[in-house]
Amino acid sequence: MIEKLNAAFATQRAAFARDRAPSLATRLERVQMLRHMVIDRRQPLRDALAADFGSHHPWLVDLMETGPVIGRANHFIAHLPKWLAPARIALGPEHGSSHGEVALLPKGVMGNIAPWNFAVESALIMCIDMLSAGNRVIIKPSELAPATARAVADAVAAHFPADLLTVVQGGPELAQAFAAMPWDHLTFTGSPRVGRLVAQAAARNMVPVTLELGGKNPALFAPDGVSAELVKLFLSFRTLKSGQVCTSPDHVLVPRAQMDEWVALACAGWSAAYPAYVGTDQCVGIITQAHFERLTQYVAEAKARGVRVEPLNGDAPDAAARQFPLTLIIDPPADLACMSDEIFGPVIPVIPYDSIDDAFAGINAGETPLGAYIATHDTILARRFIDQVRSGGAAVNNFGLQGGHVALPFGGLGNSGQGCHSAKQGFLNYSHAKSVFWGASDSIVHAVLAPPLSELTGMAAEGIYG
Repeated sequence: MIEKLNAAFATQRAAFARDRAPSLATRLERVQMLRHMVIDRRQPLRDALAADFGSHHPWLVDLMETGPVIGRANHFIAHLPKWLAPARIALGPEHGSSHGEVALLPKGVMGNIAPWNFAVESALIMCIDMLSAGNRVIIKPSELAPATARAVADAVAAHFPADLLTVVQGGPELAQAFAAMPWDHLTFTGSPRVGRLVAQAAARNMVPVTLELGGKNPALFAPDGVSAELVKLFLSFRTLKSGQVCTSPDHVLVPRAQMDEWVALACAGWSAAYPAYVGTDQCVGIITQAHFERLTQYVAEAKARGVRVEPLNGDAPDAAARQFPLTLIIDPPADLACMSDEIFGPVIPVIPYDSIDDAFAGINAGETPLGAYIATHDTILARRFIDQVRSGGAAVNNFGLQGGHVALPFGGLGNSGQGCHSAKQGFLNYSHAKSVFWGASDSIVHAVLAPPLSELTGMAAEGIYG
């Protein structure tokens, strides 16, 4: 497979050399090709995700995997003409009729290492940004979702020439070789641990990287936010893909005096929605047995330490189906594994706090999360949270949509990543902004710099200081 990667890279490098500045029309056509591909392959992609997860409702495939690719394509098709249009930049009267320009040019050949949890969406959605910027792309899907990797590879091969967009499949050995290639830009979506290794490998070739990682995303409930409506909304986002989402809230911070109320609202709201959840087709399976056992160990450790554990609905895990119930771990001690690991599953620590300032300080004391959430109707408090709590993105009275809207950039900070995709910022991320100076003969600056230095040069130097 490494030979296939090398051949694909050489093919795309040669193709880019033949067309270094594709036109707007060409870029739009390529984005349309990807949009049509996803529409055409709707059912095979649904089937593949169900095979990999064991259970994955087709509506969730449409809403969280293929639909976002279509939505981003539509957004980029609508806005790319404006984003790509050259802008004449005034440089000041001292430059006469000279003017500036920022030319947005392709970087070249992009590498995209996709994760298993969004095995379609993350493999393809960044390609909208990359193709819009005029680049060529090679995708490395996750080997933990093999059926989806094959389905994506088949779809791409049927709709795109390999010198524009292609897929290479393989395990850890291929991933290591992929990260070490001399890309013009490399994107990785996954864990902070692996992200560090990817960044180190890319640095050897001075490759710019976009890292979309994760972290322990907090959901802070202010005293006025503890309501049936907002607790149920939290649960609805927390259980999407059984919590196997990088922007999913990882844990909840609740005023100490309202802990029992919050837990009661969660139990009542979930029971009303699902008298039984495990065993239904709406409970997305955990991706592998190893991940299922990891979640089981979080719960077992809490019980062994005497911590209160509430499996909502009273559901029990189903190891054969890899379905895990929504489970609260209430007021866990800080040394439990669920308090340090990114949980990435339907186990939710519910943590008390004594003051808003304590809650803010506690969040900021940890690694920077990809998303941070607050439930409150106090707009002043919400603004404080946005401004003072460090995170890649944030949401008020919502628990993840900031990471999925086509008009908003998606990216982390520090331990949760660097760079971004989506929206105009994503297009710019995969473009080279080339500064251009169009000189004119009536520029005074030309005369100031002409040798030998003159009285005019001195006047200009003195003029800097007023």
